[in-house]
Amino acid sequence: MNATLIRQRIDSALPRSARRRIALAWALGVFVVAAATAPAVGISRDESVYFNAAEGYAHFWLEAARAPSHAIDLADHYYSANREHPGLAKLLYGVTHAVLASGLGMTSHMEGFRFGAFLFAGLLAGFLSLWGYVLCGTWGGLLAPALFFLVPRNFYHAHPAALDLPETALWLATVYAYWRSLGASGDQPRTWRWAVATGLLFGATVATKHNGWFLLPLLFSCWIVSALPAALREGPRALPARFPLAFPAMLILGPLVLFATWPWLWRAPVPRFREYLAFHLHHENYAWAYLGTLMRDPPFPVSYPFVVTALTVPAAVLAAMVGGLAQAGSRIVRAVRGHAEGISLPTEVLLVANALFPICLIAWPTVPHFGGAKHWMPAMPFLALLGTRALVGAGRLLLPRHPGLVTGALAAVALAPAAWQVAHVHPFGTAAWNDLAGGAGGAASMGMQRQFWGDNMVAVLPALNDHAAPGARVWFQEATWLAVKQYQRDGRLRGDLVWASGPEDADISVWHHHLEFRDKEFRTWTELGTARPAAGVYLDEVPLVQVYARPGAWR
Repeated sequence: MNATLIRQRIDSALPRSARRRIALAWALGVFVVAAATAPAVGISRDESVYFNAAEGYAHFWLEAARAPSHAIDLADHYYSANREHPGLAKLLYGVTHAVLASGLGMTSHMEGFRFGAFLFAGLLAGFLSLWGYVLCGTWGGLLAPALFFLVPRNFYHAHPAALDLPETALWLATVYAYWRSLGASGDQPRTWRWAVATGLLFGATVATKHNGWFLLPLLFSCWIVSALPAALREGPRALPARFPLAFPAMLILGPLVLFATWPWLWRAPVPRFREYLAFHLHHENYAWAYLGTLMRDPPFPVSYPFVVTALTVPAAVLAAMVGGLAQAGSRIVRAVRGHAEGISLPTEVLLVANALFPICLIAWPTVPHFGGAKHWMPAMPFLALLGTRALVGAGRLLLPRHPGLVTGALAAVALAPAAWQVAHVHPFGTAAWNDLAGGAGGAASMGMQRQFWGDNMVAVLPALNDHAAPGARVWFQEATWLAVKQYQRDGRLRGDLVWASGPEDADISVWHHHLEFRDKEFRTWTELGTARPAAGVYLDEVPLVQVYARPGAWR
């Protein structure tokens, strides 16, 4: 087969439009980069639980296929693990693990689970590129995914088999499908098909994580707000002629998808759904547990997610996002005043609402504030879209004849430092702080949290393997027993090392720098008789994890 024929076959297999080709390239690129950089990323507390649940969920579907009459009993057994969260993403992780790791032996167990996470990351990149292209052409398709994934904490979340990035990807996909169902993109779509897609994607979103339920009232509010200005100016006749088909599709298909993909509900749907809601409505509130001295006794409690975002997104990327918000606000004002030529009010309202709502939701004083910025990550793709449009708009404004030159220069200024920071902090993404915070050192001096949930321990595994005495008892502290077993299962941690429940029965203690658990470090020093670490993990000379050992336990 000659090169020309191969090229022709490849071209015929690729999408014809530039928009889709760019989106496909981004999706594949993000998938490959995430897979290549994932082995260095450790297993967090949440992810270790999801690994365990995912393997059980995959076993359920296999056994239920063999014995359908026992499906409900099997569901009660296998889906009892991590039943506070729906099962769609975890099921995908379990399936990819069963095929790639357990079945074909192509990957480690950890990478087998994470293969599903890489798929979600690629999905997110593809939808960002598609929407960016529609908003501002080729530059939009190229830049929107970059503005998202070159935020170090966002890049980190492309790796773990967790729920936050999948929820973000599905949230974006749902809003995109809803937007297309309105015809707001300027195309002439088959609105009923996009409405059905919106309902199915909404179902996948709520079947991944509970915050997806906010999408329906949020989108409905956006529709009402978009219709009000014309109705006030021109009367009721100006209201949209048709109620969006996406809303009944979401109401019908959303719960069906959730029920079909979450067998835990099958035996007693209503009581178990109430239990699920009650868990999240009455979750223990650690509202100020993760805040540094900068945030102690703040004048306004709502400042938490806004300050953390301002201190973790690279400064130039943050400036582009803020500029995009300002630009969208200006466009909304012009549209409301009737100067809306070339402006789609539904599009502007959707982008701004989705860029701000997830952050404002976490800012609500009674909402639990857990570690990191992941809980308002669904806002980040929309901020990336707005930032992209701001960069492209600046290029057109500054040099109308050659706007691409200015846009490219501005993009380089914004993204080059961000790319360096992503490479510099990897794989310690939860420890990333930007220039406004003074990096890791500045954030530590302000008392900000240095990391979250034990994944950085992966960097001390080689030292433990090399220096821990045979059969040593190790207190892993913030790393779970499930994570330790997973490391041993993959051969990354010696199998003879024994789990210890505290410093009192430990030979070695792995201390993770968490402000709220500082007492564990003092207990370690007291019980092991030393305050001098035998090994550690450091970012810019800031300790993230330190290992202490009794005399004779460290060879």
